[in-house]
Amino acid sequence: MDDFLEEKKQPAQAPRHVFRLHRRLFLLVFAVAVLLQSLVFVDMRLRDYYKELDGSFKLILTVSGQADNAALEQMGESLNQKEDITAVRLFSPQDALEAVKRQNPQLTEALLLMGKNKMPAYFDLKLNYKAINNIRPFVDNLATEYPALTPHYNAQHAALLFYTGLCSKLLNLAVIFALLLFLAFMFLVEAYPGGRGRAHYAGGAVSGVLAGLASCVFFAVLVYPTGFLAEAAAQFTTPGRQLLMLAFCGLFGWTLSKWQKF
Repeated sequence: MDDFLEEKKQPAQAPRHVFRLHRRLFLLVFAVAVLLQSLVFVDMRLRDYYKELDGSFKLILTVSGQADNAALEQMGESLNQKEDITAVRLFSPQDALEAVKRQNPQLTEALLLMGKNKMPAYFDLKLNYKAINNIRPFVDNLATEYPALTPHYNAQHAALLFYTGLCSKLLNLAVIFALLLFLAFMFLVEAYPGGRGRAHYAGGAVSGVLAGLASCVFFAVLVYPTGFLAEAAAQFTTPGRQLLMLAFCGLFGWTLSKWQKF
């Protein structure tokens, strides 16, 4: 009679055990998904900041004294041939005054009142990442090679641009390396599966996808009080990244259900 009662209890305990397992899988994958969402948000903003900083950073070389158009074009061609300079734009005195007028009309009026109706010609240079990393030696070499040109740049802007780009690259490398480690772990578990059925594994995948969706809701709840949920979503993530996140969470839950350590 006792044996019969024990047999009757087994089927009722199995669903409860599976529920506990999937609950543990959900919590673990949810924690990983929150970390990944954080990395996606930070990576998106770092990319945007880097693009903005790179687009606004300029190295200006003003021409000292008088120089004819032929000499200016020759210097421009010489600068354009340098490996660390990606773009060179020449602004004549008239172009320089118009550029100042577009950016700051009040400053232009003040200059005209002072009788300075002519700005010096200058070169606007765009540099690659290597030159920005070594901006001071690079500018010193230019000043030595071109004594008729006076360099002007913002050293703090260059440092911020360099470190923002460095952080973005390091973050991408760290995420890629971590994902490769996760995939290696999944492969090992897949290569040596346990004895449970496909329905059990499917439940683990569903728990993983639900955890990924929960991470989306979690960050939406964090951002919602600001009143800019749609704007924040556009700035911090993309639909493609979220789909990849859900796919990863599903695979992670599937793998953990095969690992049988819960």
